[in-house]
Amino acid sequence: MRQASDSRLLRLLNGQRIVDALLASSPGGISRADVARVTGLSKPTVSLLVGDLEQSGLVRLASAARSSGGVGRPAALYEIVPEAGMVIAVDIGATKVIVGLADLLGRVVAEREIETGPDAASALTAIVGHVEEMLADADGAAKAACIGVPGVYRRETDVVERALNLPGFEGLHVQAMAEDLLGVEVHIDNDVNLAALGEADNADDGFEPTNFAAISVGTGIGMGLVVDGDLYRGGTHAVGEIGSLILSGGDSDSNSIRTLEDLASANAIRKSFAVAIEEGHPSSLEGTPDVPAIFEAADLGDPGASHVLSVAARAMALAVSHLGFITDPERVIFGGGVGANQVFVRAVESELAHLMPSPPVVAASTLGRRATFLGAVSRALESLHETLVTQHLGEQR
Repeated sequence: MRQASDSRLLRLLNGQRIVDALLASSPGGISRADVARVTGLSKPTVSLLVGDLEQSGLVRLASAARSSGGVGRPAALYEIVPEAGMVIAVDIGATKVIVGLADLLGRVVAEREIETGPDAASALTAIVGHVEEMLADADGAAKAACIGVPGVYRRETDVVERALNLPGFEGLHVQAMAEDLLGVEVHIDNDVNLAALGEADNADDGFEPTNFAAISVGTGIGMGLVVDGDLYRGGTHAVGEIGSLILSGGDSDSNSIRTLEDLASANAIRKSFAVAIEEGHPSSLEGTPDVPAIFEAADLGDPGASHVLSVAARAMALAVSHLGFITDPERVIFGGGVGANQVFVRAVESELAHLMPSPPVVAASTLGRRATFLGAVSRALESLHETLVTQHLGEQR
């Protein structure tokens, strides 16, 4: 019995090594000889397991073949069947939810934006019908899911805390409810943590996403921190609440205390503009302009708008300097409705130069609102890739 068990385990481990090699070669294909070379497995073992994986529907012959450079037939290439499994990715925001599907190679095959609804439970319930429709259209089956939530997720109790902009998480067992609704294993994570994963997996311009921070600035302010290539979560999984960082105040008058969110969030910027006008700062803007209009006016030299931008940028630069002196990120990527604005990023960069001798590179996210959604795709796929071989080879004798 022990020998049979050990043999099954070795089969699954070897199968995982082969699947990892096939995934690394995607898109495209890899020959059995090259699989043997990169895995260190014998050619007979590779041939047997590739055959079994092909029979299970996880692997197939690629359409192209590679010439060996000599006479005879070219080597057959094998590849993962992308549609052999789908993952569900969800980003629950205060007003909008992005929900979609991706195949085994991480390619998004369906994506929708829907209304969040009045509370967290409504948001979770609303995604089910959309997922079912997208799976039917894709003619696929979901194997795993990941949901980004606006708050601190406590895995040990399965609850979300500090979700100030979306009510209804109190007493709600999020993972249990999501798994019951979707029928697959579901991973829950903070939305900005997932945004950091999205930024890491979609990095361009030669940037190596090893040590960086992703800061989302919108209705609230949050951060995902990547250290030595891994998402850093902290002792209680609450890393990233940078919006609560106290930047001013501290005397006996509690009203003098100001956090980063009090100074640089979207609501704070709108309030700051109203105060600036009351204090006599001239501006060509009328009424209650939104944040993009304020930043656009500031970029054109509007005195009132420039003052407001300066206050928000100085507060953010101070927070980033604290972060820089403690964790030394190579880059800080700003996302969200406020953070991704190029005028804001340039202003933060200018303020930061006065606070640090060697400040990190600051940049606006190129992913927009999709950063968390794409991070959820990555997290769900990471989980699914670890179980693919068991799901397919484990079903065979």
